[in-house]
Amino acid sequence: MQQSRWLTPVGLEDLLPPQASKLEFYRRNLLDGFECSGFDLVLPPIAEFTDALLTGTARHMAVDTCRFTDQESGHMMGVRADMTPQVARIVSNRLKSDSITKLCYVGEVLKTRNNKAKGSRSPMQIGAEIFGHAGMQSDIEIIELMLESMQRVGLDVSLSLGHVGIVDELISLAGLSSQQATQLIDIFERKAIPEFEAFVAENIADAKMTAAFNQVAACCGDAQTVLDNAAALTGITDKIDQAIAHLKEMVAHLLATHSVSIHLDFADLRGYQYHTGIIFAAYVVEGPLYPIAKGGRYDNIGSEFGLALPATGFSMDLRMALDLLADVAENSDVIFVKSESDANLANKIAELKANGTKVMKVYDDAEIPAGAAKLEKNGSDWVVV
Repeated sequence: MQQSRWLTPVGLEDLLPPQASKLEFYRRNLLDGFECSGFDLVLPPIAEFTDALLTGTARHMAVDTCRFTDQESGHMMGVRADMTPQVARIVSNRLKSDSITKLCYVGEVLKTRNNKAKGSRSPMQIGAEIFGHAGMQSDIEIIELMLESMQRVGLDVSLSLGHVGIVDELISLAGLSSQQATQLIDIFERKAIPEFEAFVAENIADAKMTAAFNQVAACCGDAQTVLDNAAALTGITDKIDQAIAHLKEMVAHLLATHSVSIHLDFADLRGYQYHTGIIFAAYVVEGPLYPIAKGGRYDNIGSEFGLALPATGFSMDLRMALDLLADVAENSDVIFVKSESDANLANKIAELKANGTKVMKVYDDAEIPAGAAKLEKNGSDWVVV
């Protein structure tokens, strides 16, 4: 019974060697890729006042946020469950930039609930965001950065695309109440087709609206096939036409420039409360059914911080991805040395480490493996033997 005191809570776990080194290797790899693409690194604090942390589109994160009273101020604080709102705060409130800003970030987040299907309650979130540009070019850039990042970590992925504006516009045209809209979004998220058919029959009387909703549900599959079938949705409103045109142009560009399988789903409403336009996700080919990286457009972020900006970005949970990533070769170039008080020895060790050589100190000669390289004294010098 006493031993259970030292167990970590469900969904929270230690990362031991070599997994910790593996995560750090890929973290550096991804950040190097972001830097090469012109994204500057920011590191927000692990906790903030909830007034800032759960504002605007981040309000839906309240149920996942661990909260406590700040002993310094008496105000309520929260441990971040998502870093994106923090980055938006930095752009709007600290950088105060209304020009195009490209930022990346990495850090642990904490969630109140455990989701066994999606990994740890404490993900290592890493991602990139573009603020200040509302055109399709920034959506393309962030999707290409996501695909490039998957290549950097050695993952072969397929791409899923959607646009929340299509269903959003149909909900508005059908005059659904907020309660009905919430129910429909939940049905779409669960892909519960029988429930969807019953909902449409019960709540949508107009034949044209019924046909439009049914067509949206059917627009799911290979990108080109879906776009061919999307003609039935054109002409309803300019907003829907623009969303479909956006997806067509996006698919055409990506197929021309990347070797990637593209899946379209007009009824994909993942992050509906948060996203305002195109959404996307990367799935490992022949891998798990959940997205390994995901993102989308979320315009007007930062409005409650005094600077509303269009934005698009993506993130991934590096901790969750570890089992899918190739193991990292350990540095086999190890030199052992018995610890001694010798200035020349200290200089030699520093020289070896500066060249990337691993120097392992031991406290007894018996700890040195047979046949291993070691430092021995030769006169006043130390040499590798």
